[in-house]
Amino acid sequence: MKRLVILFLFLFITGVSFAQFTDCTSGLLSIPSAEMKEEGTVSITNVFINRHNLCPPYDGWHGWEYNTFGYGVGITFWKRLEIDYVCVLFNGKWSRSGGQPDWFHNQDRHFSAKFQLLREGDFFPWMPSCAVGIGDPVTGAGGGQYIGSDVSSGNGYFNRMYVAFAKNFETPYGKVGAHLLYQHSLRSDYIARGPCLGLTWNPVWVQNIWFNPRFIVEYDARYINMGFIASCFKDRMEAMFELQNFKWVSFGLRYNIALLNRRYH
Repeated sequence: MKRLVILFLFLFITGVSFAQFTDCTSGLLSIPSAEMKEEGTVSITNVFINRHNLCPPYDGWHGWEYNTFGYGVGITFWKRLEIDYVCVLFNGKWSRSGGQPDWFHNQDRHFSAKFQLLREGDFFPWMPSCAVGIGDPVTGAGGGQYIGSDVSSGNGYFNRMYVAFAKNFETPYGKVGAHLLYQHSLRSDYIARGPCLGLTWNPVWVQNIWFNPRFIVEYDARYINMGFIASCFKDRMEAMFELQNFKWVSFGLRYNIALLNRRYH
């Protein structure tokens, strides 16, 4: 645990901030969304991930039996396309034949992409935003297979495809967002597969201040999660806290850099 704290402080001090969404991509807490960031936004993310957020589940030898860290870089093009490069740390349990696991010495690397087919309000005022996405589309082990929890049969731990919809409503109490998506994975042991729901609320009395929180409740096809994502310092930084299944904590920060406008400067 002391080493986890040291790594947390090191990453924070060196300027690699923590992420909102637990896959280091834009979204809610543990599910993607149809919403996009501003064109030309580069997001540098890092996140402490509770083991219950990860796949495959622990089977006595392989699987995520420990909490870990993820970090990544993403960029948004043309207000429609987001591409992310994400790394998640492994420890020595994956490669040792016995004994105590080593400290983190390896990492899983994968790409994710999201394309927004419709922006909210396109064609009709009631039109929701719609996006399709994919995560970890290829694997380098086991001949390209995503089956089983044994690492020898494929390492696409974060493989999933999804279609998402989002619609926001202005109310006297603040902005309320409704999110619906369906996600699927090629892994046979990925249990977070199926329809997902999310509800966000940005209270009216805390909008347009330096600390602008958005409270979230979501169903990720496994658990009901709650938490918040707070934009700080004119959206330069976003902080996330998640209580998964009302028990397990994940948290982090994201740092946004604008290449094409002055929003984050």
